[in-house]
Amino acid sequence: MKLRITQLGFEGYSGQMGVINFEDGLSTADVLVIDAVRMSAVMLCEWEDGTSVSITQSIIDNAHSPAPMFVSGAEGQHDTEKVETAKNDQTSKPVFTEEQLSVLADSEGIKGLRALGDPIGVKGNSIKDLIAALIDYSKV
Repeated sequence: MKLRITQLGFEGYSGQMGVINFEDGLSTADVLVIDAVRMSAVMLCEWEDGTSVSITQSIIDNAHSPAPMFVSGAEGQHDTEKVETAKNDQTSKPVFTEEQLSVLADSEGIKGLRALGDPIGVKGNSIKDLIAALIDYSKV
């Protein structure tokens, strides 16, 4: 894309500035982004469609964009499908209360608590430890 000089006094500049040739304040050929950024550090410039060349402006324009969320896959690849699964797992995480777990422990014993804890990786050697671990899991 071509570059336009908007700096006061240079709007109609014709000639070479750095590696860019201008005619009436507009570059004669497409300009590399790196060259446009360098030029905008020295004077006010914009792309020919009117958008800003400034890196600062692009940061401001994207300030409210959420950070990307990645889950590492095989060989360090990012897997967006796993991201969706991770989001769903976070929302469908079971929540346990002490009363519920106490009733389960009274009716089924430690086996019932282990049946709840094993699929989610919560382990314990006693009913008290398992109940505490399951409640802690629910809070995270």
